[in-house]
Amino acid sequence: MNQTFGNTGLKTSPIVYGCMGGAGAFGAQEETDSIEALRAAFDVGINFFDTAEAYGAGYSEQLLNRALGAQRSEIVISSKVAEQNAAPDDVITACERSLKNLGTDHIDIYMLHWPNRDVPLAETLGALKSLKDAGKIGHYGVSNFGSADLDEALALGEISVNQLPYHLFYRAIEFEVQPKCETAGVPIMCYSSLMQGLLAGKYRSLQDFPVNRARTRMFDHRKWAEVVHKEEGAEAAGQELLDALWTLTEETGLSMEELAIGWLKSRPAVGGVIVGTRNGEQSRGLKKLLDVELEASVLQALDGASEPLKQALGADIDMWGKGRTR
Repeated sequence: MNQTFGNTGLKTSPIVYGCMGGAGAFGAQEETDSIEALRAAFDVGINFFDTAEAYGAGYSEQLLNRALGAQRSEIVISSKVAEQNAAPDDVITACERSLKNLGTDHIDIYMLHWPNRDVPLAETLGALKSLKDAGKIGHYGVSNFGSADLDEALALGEISVNQLPYHLFYRAIEFEVQPKCETAGVPIMCYSSLMQGLLAGKYRSLQDFPVNRARTRMFDHRKWAEVVHKEEGAEAAGQELLDALWTLTEETGLSMEELAIGWLKSRPAVGGVIVGTRNGEQSRGLKKLLDVELEASVLQALDGASEPLKQALGADIDMWGKGRTR
């Protein structure tokens, strides 16, 4: 079931447990539920856990330690240094803080969370390399790096991962970034894989989607209070895709989650698909996502159904339209 993650030599589950929600990113969360969710994910076969110092100001890392500290030798941990800490001394300090939060002497994969335009990337990656040389991290990489940023990073050294937004409703990385990752042998970790729950099989219409989650470029800025971009969105194409997905669930007998995650697992350069849960029961349901493999005809149908929305939204990989990537 486990696979080798890129060139790291790490054996990882294809599903990565995303720890952001446990720190309250999606609403009030009981700590006991978060810990049970982490332990249940491990119990069903997930050994890869993704967190960041930005998730609850370190609280997410602390939760992971409380839940699975005793299993540290059996799990792979990725964490991220916030972009405001991209200066070399700040990278070192942030890593030490994360190590303490996680209760470990090393982080398997450590990433720069977002590009920082005020600190030369060479300096940030230099600090990450020094951490690797010191044994504090096993491998380093980037997150939310678009085509130009990725070119710069690859020219500077060994990039072991690029964590990116990627799902059926947002295929922007396919235009430029995914092919470059594939060529360079850089695995992609997909986040927002279920698009804040839109791909969880609960909503028949985009109009039923919770307003506090409707923030991506697909949504028309004139209609949704949480949207910060100024684009008109592509809601007609989005609704057509949602309708097609419901039809496919009926035709295949698979859940929308299985369709969404099975499709991502089949995509070029994808090394891990991040999925989060809110309690143990939801985590136990991740077993079906670990096992799902879609037939070629279903993959083709998903490609075709999502292509119009892909073209409508284009190649901007910043899913929220904030202009942070290039």
